[in-house]
Amino acid sequence: MKLRVGIVLVVTLACLAWVLQGLEYRVFVDSLAHFDWRAMLVAQALYVVAHLLRAERFRVLLPVTMSRRTTLSVLSVGYLALHVIPLRLGELVRPYLARERAGVPFGASLAVVVMERILDVSMLLLMLFSVAWFVSLPASIVVNGIDLLAVGQKGAGIAVGLGVIGLFAVGVVGEPVVRLFDKTPVARLARSFLDAIAGLRARPAAGAQALAHSVAIWAITILAVKLQLAGSPGLPATLGAALTTWTATLAGMAALPTPGFFGGFEAACAAALELQGVGPSEARTFGILLHVGQFAFTVVVGFGFLMAEGLSLREVVTRSQEASS
Repeated sequence: MKLRVGIVLVVTLACLAWVLQGLEYRVFVDSLAHFDWRAMLVAQALYVVAHLLRAERFRVLLPVTMSRRTTLSVLSVGYLALHVIPLRLGELVRPYLARERAGVPFGASLAVVVMERILDVSMLLLMLFSVAWFVSLPASIVVNGIDLLAVGQKGAGIAVGLGVIGLFAVGVVGEPVVRLFDKTPVARLARSFLDAIAGLRARPAAGAQALAHSVAIWAITILAVKLQLAGSPGLPATLGAALTTWTATLAGMAALPTPGFFGGFEAACAAALELQGVGPSEARTFGILLHVGQFAFTVVVGFGFLMAEGLSLREVVTRSQEASS
């Protein structure tokens, strides 16, 4: 565990160093001075809507009825823990609180968390596929008349398409496909996927609602990113730009689950904007601004419910890990 935490901290510091190394103080201050802060306020309102949809998705997937107020409290504290506890150990907080507040079996709510993860990964794959095939990026890397960025973009699209086909095969054929990857990390992921699919099939109406909520959550988030791009002078503010920026950022967060997603979030966001022709300092400034807005929302809402419930975050995390064992 200590080694994993050490690696995560090194990666976090490396990403932050890369972000700060390319950030010019003058450009940073100038970008903040000219940013339209009304865009941030509207984005925060959209984050509220997306958060309520996440709570409703969690509620409809639970096998036990839980009030919307309790669900919102459980989700808010759980997301706070997820953002401040490294190695995604905060994922265990929601199942623990659902058991304590509504008597939901720990394993049942943990299965719901897995279902949500599968739905969100499916949305990410869909967004990656859309960016790869339907979004045109500037030809910034050309060698011998060949646009290497476009080639890489299409190659990524093919890879994502093959991944989707693989997941579809696992979902349709099931265990025989999983056995092909026995004794590899892929097998564990595939079995989690099978368990989630089985849970969704067992309650098709709830599964359909959860899927609709997932689509709405990420559509609203992309709209919020688009608004904040529009509030930053000189940055591309098209729907394609917002989709590309958020998809890359989300992929970076998934690949680098650093504490608070700091470092990986900004680095992925900045890299996506630089590929779209944005200057390094402007791209990094927007990455910081976007992350601070989202992180502040999660922290304020999470701590608000934490205090309202009279809970200690450290105690909740410790007990959730004990419950999982």
